Amino acid sequence: MTAATVGLPGLLGLLLVVGAPRAHATDLFDPTAVDATWDDSSPVTQDLDGLPVWDRVERLEDPDSVLFRQEDFASGWSWDDDSVASPHVATAFGSSTPHSGLALLHFAPGWALADHPVPVILVPGAGASATGVMPPLARFLAAEGHAVFALTFAHPHGDVFQQAEQLANAIARVIETTGAGQVDLVGHSKGGVAAGVYLSHQPGLGWGEEERALAYVARGTPYRGDVRRCVLAGVPLGGVDTSFRWTSTHMATGYGADALSPSPWTTFYPYTTANLLVSDDLRPVDLWPEVEDAFPGQAQLVARWDGMYPLPGEDVALGPYALQQDWWTSYHGGLGFYSSSPGIDDLIDTRGGLVDRLAAAGVDPAVELAVLAGTNPLIWIDGREVLVDAFGELLADFLGQTSQFYAQFLDDVLAPRFPGLEVTDDELFGIGEGYLMFGEISGQSDGVVFTQSALASPGLTRRGAALLDTRTVDLAHMDLLFAGEEMGQYLIDQGEADPDGQRHLRALGERYLAEDTFSWYAEMLDQPGDDDDSGDDDSADDDDSADDDDSSDDDAGDDDTGDDPWSGGCECSARAGAPGAAWAALALVAMLSRRRRER
Repeated sequence: MTAATVGLPGLLGLLLVVGAPRAHATDLFDPTAVDATWDDSSPVTQDLDGLPVWDRVERLEDPDSVLFRQEDFASGWSWDDDSVASPHVATAFGSSTPHSGLALLHFAPGWALADHPVPVILVPGAGASATGVMPPLARFLAAEGHAVFALTFAHPHGDVFQQAEQLANAIARVIETTGAGQVDLVGHSKGGVAAGVYLSHQPGLGWGEEERALAYVARGTPYRGDVRRCVLAGVPLGGVDTSFRWTSTHMATGYGADALSPSPWTTFYPYTTANLLVSDDLRPVDLWPEVEDAFPGQAQLVARWDGMYPLPGEDVALGPYALQQDWWTSYHGGLGFYSSSPGIDDLIDTRGGLVDRLAAAGVDPAVELAVLAGTNPLIWIDGREVLVDAFGELLADFLGQTSQFYAQFLDDVLAPRFPGLEVTDDELFGIGEGYLMFGEISGQSDGVVFTQSALASPGLTRRGAALLDTRTVDLAHMDLLFAGEEMGQYLIDQGEADPDGQRHLRALGERYLAEDTFSWYAEMLDQPGDDDDSGDDDSADDDDSADDDDSSDDDAGDDDTGDDPWSGGCECSARAGAPGAAWAALALVAMLSRRRRER
C-alpha cells in the first residue's frame, strides 16, 4: 500500500503568534539544525532526467536511540537511486537502507513566496518516497499559493510510531523555517495513519504492550497543537487484511521471488505438507517480528474484514481470483497444503491492535479533518508482470480474453460489489491487454484499501474533532494523488495519439478530469478556520535557517523549464497551473511494479 499521503486537519484553538514559538519533538531533536541540505542545483532535488522537482531537500536526524532503530529491509525494498519512484533518495539518506532516525524534508518551489499563512506537509504512504508520488500535487498547491513541503520516511514499510515521531519532527522544522504557528497535513494511505497517531497522542495514552508502542509512549511527542487541518486520502483507518485475504502471490515468495507483500506464512513447503522434512523459512518476509521485521508498519495496520466481505477463496464467483492457495489456514491459522501460518488474530494480538487503539484514542478536538476515499478497483500497472505470480499458467486463460468476457465479468461479479462502477470500452481494452488490472475486488475498494476502511473516521472524531468533508471518488488508490486537470488532459492526449496501443489512458484521463481531486484538496486547505492568523504574513521570507547558498529560494517558482508537462514552467508565485503529468504517469507505474526490479 503505498503510499500514500494523508492529512489530519486541525484548527487549533491557537495562541496567536507574532513570533512563532519554537517547537520540539523528542528531547534530542533540534528543529534549528539539519543533518544535510541540498539546494536546487543538486541532483538530489531533481528527477532522473535532471529536471527540477524540489527547491531544497533537507535530511533531518533524530538521535533518540530508544524510539528509533535500524529497521530490517526485505529484498527488493531498499531505496534505488535509479528508480523513477525514488530518484536520488538513497544518496540523500546516505544509504539504500537508512536508519529510521533519519527523514527527508522536501521543499516545493515557491515555498518562500507563498501567500497562504499555513504551510502544507504532504505525507506519502507505504513503499513511496515524496519524490516518487508527491511532486504533481505539491506543485499544484504551490501554484495555489501554499508553502508546500513533503516528507520521505527512511523505511518504505516502517514502524508507524517512528514515522509519527518523524512527522512531529518535520512539523517542528517547517514551523521553525517559515515562522508559521501551525501546518496543514495531507496524508495518503499509511502516511495518514502516522498523522493520526501523532494527532491523537497525549500524555498517559497507551498504545499497547508491543515493544515499539512502549518506546513511543516513553519517548514520543504528545500532540502540541501545531496542526490546523488534516486531509486523509485513501487511509486505511479501519485497517487492511490484504496479505491474509489474497494469498496466491505468496507462492512466488515461497519459491524465492521478492515479496510483493508481506507474507502471512511463516513456513513454506515446496513439495507440499505431505513432505514436512523439506521447508523454507519465510520469517524474514513475514509479518511477525521473531526473525526479521521488514514490514512492521504493514503488520500494525492489519485488521479483520472477513465479517463484512467474504474471503476470495470462498467466493467461487470470482473465478480465477478465487484460486487463493491455503486461504483458510492463512487467515485462521494452521497447516495448509503448502504453508503454515499463525493466523490473522495471532498477528493482531502480537502487534497490539493499533487500528482499534487509534480509533479509541481520537484526534485532538481542535484539529479539523477531511476524508477522501476511492471506489474504483482498476489499477494502472502492467498486469502481465504481476498476475503471472498469482495465476501462473492460468494467467493465459484470463488475460487476452475478449472485451465481451470482461464486460460479462464486470456485470455479473463486480457490479453488485461496486455500485455505480462503469468501465469503458477503452478500459476493457486495457484490461485485456494487461495494462490495467483488478486490485481488491472482494468488496468495494480503491483497488488497495476497502472504501469502508478509508471512511472509518468516527473513531478519529470521538473527542470532538470537526469533519469538514467526506468524499468518495471513482478513482483507484494511487490515482487519488494524481487526478487533476493537467494530468487528465495529458493522459487523454497520449491515449488519442496511440489509439491502437494506449487508448486506456484516454479513459483514465477522462476520469481524472471528472473527479479532479487536486481541486478538492485545494478547497479543503483553503477553507477558512476559526483563526487563520496562525503565522506572520511575511514569515516565509524570514529563513534564517537556510544555508547561504540557498538564495535561489525566492525565485524558485520562476525557473524556465519549457513546456515539459511535469516541470511545466511552474511560476508558483504567480499561481500558474500545476505540472506533473508525464513524470507522474511514469512514477505511478514504477511505484506499483517496484518489486519487479532486477534482483
